[in-house]
Amino acid sequence: MNANPDAEPRTNQGFFTQAFRFGLVGIGGAAVDYGSLTLILALGTWPEPARILSFTIGSTAVYLVNRRWTFTSSRSTREVVALTAVLALTFALVAGVNALALRLLPEGPWQITLAWAISQAIATTFNFLAQRTIVFRQRSTNPAT
Repeated sequence: MNANPDAEPRTNQGFFTQAFRFGLVGIGGAAVDYGSLTLILALGTWPEPARILSFTIGSTAVYLVNRRWTFTSSRSTREVVALTAVLALTFALVAGVNALALRLLPEGPWQITLAWAISQAIATTFNFLAQRTIVFRQRSTNPAT
C-alpha cells in the first residue's frame, strides 16, 4: 500500500471510459453476487442474511478488478479509508433496499430475484458515483482546477 496520500493514479480516464469499464466489471460481479446468493439460499439461509453475504462476496471481487483496471488505484491509506466508508454505505443501502423490496413485492417465485435486482441497481449506481468521486478521484496537476 502506498503511504503517500497524494500519489497520482497512472492514468486519467474519462467518465465514460470508467463507466463502461465499471459496467463490464459489474456484470461479472453481478454474476458472482447472484450466483453466491443462489448457493447461499440453497444452503437454507434466510433471504436477508443471504443477500448481505452475497453482496460482500460480489463487492470484494469487483473491487479487486476495478482498482486495477477501471480506476488504476494508487492504493493509498486515504483510498482504503474512503473505500471502507463507501462500501459500508453501499452495504447499508443494499441491505435496506433489499429488505424493503422483499416486504413490498408480492410473494411469488420471482420475489427474491426482483428484490436482488432492485437493490443491485440502486447500490451499483451509488457505488460507481461514490468510488469515482470519493475513493478513486483524480487529483489535478493544475493548481487552478
